Amino acid sequence: MTDPPLSLEFRRVQAISSRGNQRIRVTPAGEVFAYLEQRDCPPGEDWSAPWPDAPLRRLSPGEQQELARTLLASGFLELPGRIVVAGRDGFRDEIDAALGAQQHSVRIERAPAPVAFARVRAALLAVAGPPFGA
Repeated sequence: MTDPPLSLEFRRVQAISSRGNQRIRVTPAGEVFAYLEQRDCPPGEDWSAPWPDAPLRRLSPGEQQELARTLLASGFLELPGRIVVAGRDGFRDEIDAALGAQQHSVRIERAPAPVAFARVRAALLAVAGPPFGA
C-alpha cells in the first residue's frame, strides 16, 4: 500500500511591503521549492518572480511521511478556513494542504496562529531551511 500524495504550500504576505514575503511549496513528488521576495513589488503584486525552476531539495519518503503525520496529528484539517483580525498593517499567512482526497486551506490575517497551523508552518519552514527555518 502506498501513502496518499501530499502537497503543501505556505505563503506569508506582508501588508505594507512585499520585500520579505515568503512562499514554500512541497509537491507530491517531494520536491521543495522556496522563494523569499527581495524587492518591493508594484502595489497589488506579492512576488516579482515565478517559482524557481529547480527545487531546493527532494524529501525522502520518510520525510514526506513525517510531514503527512504532522499535518494529520496537528489538527490542521479541522481549522476554520479564515482567521482574521481587522486592521491594515501586519501580515497574512496561508497554507494550502492536500493529502490524497483531503484538501484544506487556512488563511490567517493579523491574528496569532493556532497551534495546529503553527506546527505545519514550522515543519515547512524547517524543510526549506535557511533563510526560512533553522
